[in-house]
Amino acid sequence: MSETNFQDSATALRQLFADNRAEWPAHNFGDLFVTPTYLSKLETRRPSILVGGRGTGKTTALQSLKYDACLARLEADGRSFSDQEYLGFLIRINKNRVRSFHGEDDSLDWGKYFSHYFNLLACLELSSLAAWLEQKNNKIFPPDAVASIATDLGFFDFSGENSCELGVAIKSQISKLQLKVNNPNSSIDIILSMAESPIRKFVDLLDEHGMCDGRVIFCCIDEYENLLDYQQAILNTYIKHAAPPLSYKIGVRKNGLRNRRTLDGQDLLKTPDDYYEIEIAEEGFEYFAREVASVRLKAARDNGVSVPEALSEFLQDLSFADEAALLGAERVAQSVLAELNGAPSHRYFVTQPFYITYFLMYWSASEGTPVRELADHWIANEKQWEVRLGNYGYASLFWLSRGNKGARIRKYYCGERVFLALASGNIRYFLELIDVAVSYEISEAKTFPKMLHISPKSQTLAARDVGERRLNQLEGLADNGVQLKRLVLAVGKVFFELARAPLGKTPEVTSFILSGAGDDIKQISHLLSEGVGHLAFEVEPATKLTSKVELRDDEYRLHRIFCAFFEISHRKKRRTVFDASNLTAVLGDHPGKAISSMLEESPQVAEDDLPEQLALFSAFYGDTDPQAPHP
Repeated sequence: MSETNFQDSATALRQLFADNRAEWPAHNFGDLFVTPTYLSKLETRRPSILVGGRGTGKTTALQSLKYDACLARLEADGRSFSDQEYLGFLIRINKNRVRSFHGEDDSLDWGKYFSHYFNLLACLELSSLAAWLEQKNNKIFPPDAVASIATDLGFFDFSGENSCELGVAIKSQISKLQLKVNNPNSSIDIILSMAESPIRKFVDLLDEHGMCDGRVIFCCIDEYENLLDYQQAILNTYIKHAAPPLSYKIGVRKNGLRNRRTLDGQDLLKTPDDYYEIEIAEEGFEYFAREVASVRLKAARDNGVSVPEALSEFLQDLSFADEAALLGAERVAQSVLAELNGAPSHRYFVTQPFYITYFLMYWSASEGTPVRELADHWIANEKQWEVRLGNYGYASLFWLSRGNKGARIRKYYCGERVFLALASGNIRYFLELIDVAVSYEISEAKTFPKMLHISPKSQTLAARDVGERRLNQLEGLADNGVQLKRLVLAVGKVFFELARAPLGKTPEVTSFILSGAGDDIKQISHLLSEGVGHLAFEVEPATKLTSKVELRDDEYRLHRIFCAFFEISHRKKRRTVFDASNLTAVLGDHPGKAISSMLEESPQVAEDDLPEQLALFSAFYGDTDPQAPHP
């Protein structure tokens, strides 16, 4: 393959996996769209709230409900406009703008101003929908209907006759409203419309004049978490009292629906009474992600790029024995045989695979029992040790990294199943892992191979890089981003140490619950809750949450996208208990001391033996620069 063709293939492949946000302009969005497993639930007439973190596919799913995107999907399946059962429009909540509807100036009723703003946004989208329906139905939306909507919006000087002219007027009014909000004491005159009234009138008139042909109209609202609490209460009221032909579809991050109250202050938005809640992480992510990757691999092959059909072939995996060999298990096995030399058990273990023999040394380090004694016990109890190897073999791979000073890779993260686990329900993370892995693989190739497979090494380096990116991005994503980053660094370091020095402790500790004083638990629970929303942590309630008090029963773990960065297990295994006061102390001037307390003062890996990615934060771990969790 020529240099030009090599670069063309590399670029085509990377673009397919890098272009993974619905809001990015992409000419092939429709070609690469994969129907989420939960779409049929989202398409029902009743209001729905779609819950998931950044990158889980909320925006893509909501965008697929838009009137034009929905028709494009139908036409791709050989169907037509007559088969379209609903008409959606999408409003993405801009945090900077909606939070301008707040201030100390009592001269403005912020609730009424925000309601009017949302009416304008929705009616702007509906005016575009009306123009589109006129083309599809070959009908005219009557001028008197347009004028009636304009009147409801407060446009008493409106002289237009069609929905396009209404849209122009709405844009002008939005600009005028924004100026008023930023200059409350100005003489700009704004006539405020009643909450939801123009939206409801617009939808009813479209239905009344046969523009919808009985179809329901979905008002899709994305990034609901960006709304202030009083703004959520306003829109919660719309959702609670929604009735055909208008329904609401909401996209919100985990814990982003902070306020479930409605405008009367007493009535709460409830599920399943008022809406259907769809938790993306519980809706068959692995099947969906495989389909998304498979569609992209097929598109790559259609463009002449040599990649396998199966994702499992594209992302090379390692067996336990192969990974153990790469991590130095044969060297440890030789040490075991040397220690057994002259003992009756030597003859038995010299015939065993190295990945069995080295396990004796791991168990000796864990239990403090001599290798010779363990070897004799193994021979006498083979079934028991077979079970033990199955339960603890994976954990022993982390222990193998001790002493491998200077090694670039001390634990591998590779294969389809591992990448799916690291993404943990986040399709953007999954595609980013593959994209970065492809980049590593191609950067080391002089020519494009006859069939491109992504090596375990490239996958591991990619997983580490993506984890580090997400860690550094926390500072800018969350209101308490710096504190969240410090908390992630501390918890990750604790699990890193536990993984390498079992010494009688439970292996593969990857989650924790809180203990301690109520005030400390409350403070850390609030920060952890924000961390869950920003995909710094994951949580599984030990009980059904009904109050703030029950947060102390939640079981937390780092989001698994950080596993390769901290070189810890990606598997959901065992948990420990952290005193909330230690986690609070991590946010203070001496995080290193707090980490030592969490490890019960056990010896830690020496600074010069830390993996390179953790060594970058040695100032934080060593308390030498407590003000900054990064170099």
